[in-house]
Amino acid sequence: MEFLASSLVSLFLLLAAVGLSVTHVRTWRRFRELELAPDEASYRWRQFRRRMQSSAMLGLLAVAIFVGQWIESPPFAPLVVLLFWAGTLVLVVWLALLAMADIVSTKHYFSQVRRDCLVEQAKLKAEIHRIKSFRGNGKAKDGK
Repeated sequence: MEFLASSLVSLFLLLAAVGLSVTHVRTWRRFRELELAPDEASYRWRQFRRRMQSSAMLGLLAVAIFVGQWIESPPFAPLVVLLFWAGTLVLVVWLALLAMADIVSTKHYFSQVRRDCLVEQAKLKAEIHRIKSFRGNGKAKDGK
């Protein structure tokens, strides 16, 4: 029963990794076709690399869980088992770090985009106010 459960978890993780990789590649191709500003193009490239690396790590984790079923058998020395699962733990930690880096990077990028939009909105409101303060003949409303 344990073999079936861990095999199903491995299969699910592997399918998720492949599905995510396909989605990332499709998204990257769409962004490549657009004419993006240099900052956004750089952000999108780094995002693509991080997410592809995360998907690859998820696939490796799936393989490690599947292989781990046979590594625990008696022919292997306890040190080999320990090193294998320590390596698997490193994969999990690296995957978590990549996820946190993606979250922080996305939050930082979009807060910068929002800030730029607010500045542009303030400029446009000031321009509208300036235009409304003049009458149709180009003179200020106060008669000056």
